Amino acid sequence: MKYFFLIATLLPTLALAQVYTWINEQGVRVYGDEPPAHADKAELPKLQEVKMPKIVQTEEETDKSHEDGFKGYTTLEIISPKEDHMITSGEAGNATIQINIFPELQPKHEISLLLDGKIMETAPKLQFQLNNLYRGSHLLQVQIKHQGKLLISSPKRRIHVQRPSILNRPRT
Repeated sequence: MKYFFLIATLLPTLALAQVYTWINEQGVRVYGDEPPAHADKAELPKLQEVKMPKIVQTEEETDKSHEDGFKGYTTLEIISPKEDHMITSGEAGNATIQINIFPELQPKHEISLLLDGKIMETAPKLQFQLNNLYRGSHLLQVQIKHQGKLLISSPKRRIHVQRPSILNRPRT
């Protein structure tokens, strides 16, 4: 198995050259086309030919795919921050929201970032920045729209913001 990759890389040249095998000084089987005197001709297995099946589309599917090629989004999710992520006081209430989408965002489609059900920003991008979030728990969601029509929404994602307060200062 160790030399399978060596053989695989030599396969294109094997049709033109004879392959030999021998045991080297370390006791390892070696394959090559420039053998020492004690080498034997290698018996290599025949290559298996695989024929790819033809994909047949109905006339209706062919017409549809030529019209626009876009069949809708299958994935829209917030990948960062994770569910129940705590934004600590050191982050000053700032969060970077990263989005995963498949297939890629189509021209003239826009992504809206919602915080607690309110649109914070709409743009054709996969990363948003929220700054100076209030303390407490918040729900994040993203939506893709085309000419105002909602195409897909992500599941809601809960995050938590921890902010220092002068009301909770230790008394001296």
